[in-house]
Formats: sequence, C-alpha cells, structure tokens
Amino acid sequence: MMMTARPRNKSSAMDDRELAASAPLLEGSQRGVTGTEIHYYVLCPRKLWWFSHGMEQEHVGQHVGAENVALGQLLHEDSYQRAGHKDVMIDNLLRLDFTEDGVVHEIKKSKGGQRATLFQLLYYLYYLKHEKGIETTGMIDYPKQRRREEVTLTPELEVEVERALAGVRSTRALPTPPVVEKPMPICKKCSYQELCWG
Repeated sequence: MMMTARPRNKSSAMDDRELAASAPLLEGSQRGVTGTEIHYYVLCPRKLWWFSHGMEQEHVGQHVGAENVALGQLLHEDSYQRAGHKDVMIDNLLRLDFTEDGVVHEIKKSKGGQRATLFQLLYYLYYLKHEKGIETTGMIDYPKQRRREEVTLTPELEVEVERALAGVRSTRALPTPPVVEKPMPICKKCSYQELCWG
C-alpha cells in the first residue's frame, strides 16, 4: 500500500483529539486495512474474505456470532464506558477501545481467538508508529477474568504484522473465498458457518 510521507511526532504518549482528527494517508483508490480485517485474517482467512466482500454477519441475525458481539459490546460499555473511557477512531481504519496514560487498550470478553486479538492490537501499535509517529504499548483487558496482558511491538513482531497485512490484501483480492479443507473448532461459533459449510 502506498502511503504519503507525513512528519512524525516522536511523542510516546497519545492525544486522543490528535488521533481522531488525523486524515487518512492512502493514495489512489487502494483501501486501507482495518483492525477487524487483521483480526479475521489471523482467525480465519475465509471469514476475512466474506467480511471484506460485504457479508457482515456478526451484527445481524439470530446466531451465536451476533450474540457474542452483543455480549462483548455490553461488557465494554459496562466495564469501561462508565469509567469515562471512549472509543477512539483513527483514519476510519482503527477503532481503539480506549487509551489511558498513552497505552492502547483492547477489551475482550474471553481468551478465545487470543492470537487474532494479539495481532489486532499489534497492528494498532504498528499503524500508530509508522503512520502517526507514535510509539506506545498496548494492553489486552479481560474484565470478566480481571486480567490484563501487556503487549509490546518488537522488530520481529513488526515483520509478522507486515506479513499479516500482505495476507489481508491478497485474501481480499481473491475472486472466491479461500479453500478450507474441513471445519475448524472455531467454526461452531462462527457467524459465517452456514456460508462455509451450508
């Protein structure tokens, strides 16, 4: 993806107003990658393909995926918005659950999809570093378990994020969903199960 150069502020802490007001840095018609797309790619490239082609199943219907999203939103509101924390939208690509003392927080109801959650947060840190000049750390919050996991973007993890970004772009460009030989354990709770396995 081609990005325009932008002067970098080497601040280690974030100002929410500065992030929310920033403009997209994309050139041409190429669409940027969202945090949700990174999450779906790491979880299941086929789920990413359905989502990126307009099939947003998790927010509609009477299936487990929709129920899980609704529970996650309720948990987020109950645990954090009451305390004054607000979502932060950056460049219409990243929706940070909240920031506190310069740390990016991602809220999850359980440890299911842990690797996908990790990569979503790593992508946020990567984007902030490379597109906004902000180097910071992250925290995955599991309020139901009263646990937190600190996340730091290392040079090795940056390479992994770049691979995931390339994977997202190539998956979105496919004319049909990627082939999956057999259902995975996560398929049972996936909102796209019917599209994949009928």
